[in-house]
Amino acid sequence: MLGNILVPCEYPLAATFGLGPEVDPKLTVTGFAIPDPAVFPDPDERRAAQFLRGAVPVADPQYSFRKELMRDLYYWWMTGDDDVLYLWGPTGSGKTSIFTEWCARLGIPLFVGKGHRGFEPHEAFGHYILAAGGETVWAPGPVTLAAQYGCPVLINEYDRIQPSRAIVFNDVFTGQAFTLPGKHGEVVRPVPGFRTVLTGNTNLVEDPSGNYGTASSHDVSVLERLCSVYVGYPDDDTETKLLDTVLSPLGDDMLQYWFDQEGIKLSTSAGMKEGSAISRAEFIGGLVEVAHKIREQSKDGGSNTDAALERTMSTRILLKWAFHAAGLSKVAEKRGISALHYALRKFLSGLATESTRIALHQAITTVFGVDENLNS
Repeated sequence: MLGNILVPCEYPLAATFGLGPEVDPKLTVTGFAIPDPAVFPDPDERRAAQFLRGAVPVADPQYSFRKELMRDLYYWWMTGDDDVLYLWGPTGSGKTSIFTEWCARLGIPLFVGKGHRGFEPHEAFGHYILAAGGETVWAPGPVTLAAQYGCPVLINEYDRIQPSRAIVFNDVFTGQAFTLPGKHGEVVRPVPGFRTVLTGNTNLVEDPSGNYGTASSHDVSVLERLCSVYVGYPDDDTETKLLDTVLSPLGDDMLQYWFDQEGIKLSTSAGMKEGSAISRAEFIGGLVEVAHKIREQSKDGGSNTDAALERTMSTRILLKWAFHAAGLSKVAEKRGISALHYALRKFLSGLATESTRIALHQAITTVFGVDENLNS
């Protein structure tokens, strides 16, 4: 039945992921093309097709794939049948999104679970539930579904699972048949194509930043089954393109009016500029510079000083900050408050210690020359 639903399809690597002419256009990667469920006369096939279609992630058309990460992901996908992929790095760096977008572009159903300190096996493998009519039925979890359909499973925050509870994954990680906890010894034999991907903030051995207090160190027996890929923050060019997209709804006139009202001053390659003299590209460059200053001072960024910030400017927060600062830009004119500072307080500094909050806002003042209160 699965062969009729998960129809293999070859996708050109460069064109599918927007990787540019330097990638060999002849390289392809196998995904799926799932037919319209209506074409199946058999009701079981129709339901399965509808279910699997719904499990394919929805692609973000604005997502930008990073070539260095795509090389690692492509290599693992082509050669790593026996290895679990572990994507690790600081918060908000894009660990989950890169694999989710990979599956979205290739038409691959993806099943997702999440780790945490109180993790229980049924969250990954399934459990009995009371159905309509009082009947007790088995509800499979994401690992079980992925194995039965021959699709990948993604377990986020794996390093939050306590090692004593993570033992249930040992057979899963080797690709062997595994017993379903809580289902009377029933064994699942994974269908070819089953893969496991994990994400975490630490390398499963240590947390030098000290930011991830709920993370656990895991046994060497687990580490030997993993192919690890570090996912840091994107380079400046990538973040610049993302910010340009985020700010695209605001025309140049609106941006420059905001810059005037806020009294932004920015050092550019052409010298010091102020207000409406600042271009969109120069403003975006300033946003990236603020992110750099914050990251350099943060524990996630590798700072080991006593004054290291416990919060950082992830790519996720950077884009939120820019989007909402633009959306709140009228507070500069109406209330005499800097929109840059106001948005940062809402999405980053408001959830930080006082010393970190001061340092975060100082980065804005240093780059853009504005204080929180424009009337002071």
